Amino acid sequence: MLAMASEAAWAEKRVALIVGNSRYQTVPQLANPSRDANAVARMFRDAGFDSVEVQINVGNLEFKRAIRKFETTADQADIAVVYYAGHGLELAGTNYLIPIDAKLASDRDAEDEAILLERLVSSADGAKRLRLVILDACRDNPFVPAMRRERKLANRAVTSGLGRVEPTSTDTLIAYAAKAGSTADDGDGQHSPFTAAVLKNLTVPGLDVRLAFGRVRDEVLKTTANRQEPFVYGSLGGGNISLVPAPAGARDAPASDVKADYELVQKIGSRRAWEVFLGTHPTGFYADLARAQMDSQAPSANTVVAALPPQAAPSTRESSSKEALEWDGLKDSTDPAVLQRFIKRYPDSPLSIMAQQRMDLLRKAAQEREDQARAARDAARKAAEEALRQAEQRKAELAAARKREDDERRAREVEAAEKARAAAAELAAAKKREEEERRAKAAEAEQKAKAAEAERKAAEAKQKAEQAEREKAAAEVAALRAASERQAREAEAARKKAEMAAAREASCKSEQTKLEELIAKGSEGSGLDDLKSFSRTVSCDRLGPLVVASLDRFNAAAARRAAALPNSPELLRAAQTQLIRLGCLTGSVDGTLNPPTRTALGRYLSIGGQPTENASVTEGLVAELNRHTTRVCPIECRAGETLRGETCVADEKPKAPPAIAARPKDDDDVQSRRKQGGRQSDRETRSKPAQDAPRARQQAVARPSIVSGGRSGGSAMIGVGF
Repeated sequence: MLAMASEAAWAEKRVALIVGNSRYQTVPQLANPSRDANAVARMFRDAGFDSVEVQINVGNLEFKRAIRKFETTADQADIAVVYYAGHGLELAGTNYLIPIDAKLASDRDAEDEAILLERLVSSADGAKRLRLVILDACRDNPFVPAMRRERKLANRAVTSGLGRVEPTSTDTLIAYAAKAGSTADDGDGQHSPFTAAVLKNLTVPGLDVRLAFGRVRDEVLKTTANRQEPFVYGSLGGGNISLVPAPAGARDAPASDVKADYELVQKIGSRRAWEVFLGTHPTGFYADLARAQMDSQAPSANTVVAALPPQAAPSTRESSSKEALEWDGLKDSTDPAVLQRFIKRYPDSPLSIMAQQRMDLLRKAAQEREDQARAARDAARKAAEEALRQAEQRKAELAAARKREDDERRAREVEAAEKARAAAAELAAAKKREEEERRAKAAEAEQKAKAAEAERKAAEAKQKAEQAEREKAAAEVAALRAASERQAREAEAARKKAEMAAAREASCKSEQTKLEELIAKGSEGSGLDDLKSFSRTVSCDRLGPLVVASLDRFNAAAARRAAALPNSPELLRAAQTQLIRLGCLTGSVDGTLNPPTRTALGRYLSIGGQPTENASVTEGLVAELNRHTTRVCPIECRAGETLRGETCVADEKPKAPPAIAARPKDDDDVQSRRKQGGRQSDRETRSKPAQDAPRARQQAVARPSIVSGGRSGGSAMIGVGF
């Protein structure tokens, strides 16, 4: 049952709105509210709340939007908690919370610039089980001393902190950091004394919220040396209501906490307070004491049973005893539905009459509260109407005063305008006279200036004419001198040019003679290096193309001579290409006399019966290789293979004899005869007529993939001749 109860409690939806205002714009800032708000938000998140909305340092519009948004969130919740830390004040019995952008220059500004506490409280009305509002807003308010008192009614007093409040909705608690009419400390530490106690006690698992605030009160009184006393307004129904349910199988609370809760409830002394205590601490020594306190306040079941008539049957007496026990548990209930169920269950019981009376009292009390609330609303409405009437009257008076002021101002403006016009006319006449005098003086001065200017211009013209004559004479002299100097320079330049031309011509003839000698020497196959050196020092321009052409011709002749030398790279590449075509070389063409090329060249020369010692590649050898049209070098098979037609075929293995065959006595002779037979076969093959060679070459070229580079020992070889 405990586990089921715990799961049901955890299934409740819990939401919270947290507001902390520290950075006020027109008064000194507060140190702790923003830190307090963040810490409380973190506490509710750690407690598993479904939604925690945090607003730090909000202005009027942001504050109202946050409240409006939270109204929608609270409508879907079971428990709704609102926490505010910052400045607050009471004005004419109405409590206000102050945004950071409020100026509050006058007591008339509160309705526009501050937030009604009633609106913040009503934002949690949609919660189904508990509505909790926590206000750490009773600090000494710096707005109050500087605020102008423009409202003249006597009941328009402005007070620091918040005034007493009574929630109109059920299951609602409003917790003040300090009792109404007193102020709270902001604190020198990280948090205010009130918020520090809330952080410590409010979310203790299974602790009833009323007992939690009782602990908060005791701790704040102790911390502030009884200067600050927190207070809680509102009431809750019977049963235990905690923000964090106790987990199933949780251990008992410390004895010191149970004792403190017991002493707190003992001060209250009501039966409902004892029920709250037992809901939080159902077992233990103090629980038994609490039950004893409840028994001393309620009629016992024996008294109810004894009141029955003597002729009642034993079963009736036993049933009445059960009724009395049940009645003891619900006699102080404030829920009419619970009493109605008891009456339906025991319609003939005398206790049903008491239950009906209790229901009538509850209805009457509810009606009285409703009447009081209606009367309060009517009074508030009348007060608002009166205030509106007075405001309208004040507005009319202000309008009349403004009209009188406007009329007087207009009259003063008309008189001032007439005086200004007269002064302007007089000033304009004086200005006109001054302007005429100024113009006359200006005309006279202008005439004198024109005469002086004419004289100056005549003198300047005369000076310019004289200067022009002098400059003209000087220019003619300079022109004659320049012409003479130019003619002298031109004659000198012509002489130097003729000398340079003669020198260049002599140099060109000398260089041309040397070039002809070098060309004649180069035609004999030498003199290329001398011609290159001459090309770097030649200075005659017309010999440049001839030198370049001679160098090109000498280089080409040298290249041809180098290419015709034995074993030149050009001849080697041509020979390698032909040896590959003739089946003698399996390597690549690289223009070097590498070992594979030497081997291939030796094979070719040996087949042709030519000497292989110190073989070299010449133009004649390349021409000879080009004349062959088919394969020259024979196909070579590996050991264990026999050439059949154009293919190397593996030799058939002989069947194994019953016993190991004995080696021929004269095995060396057999091998010798085989070698001799092979050489004889080669000689016979080479001795065949030349007309059979083309066919053999064509057959050999048909399968180049079986050509092998040859292996020593056991290789078969066939020649195709030339």
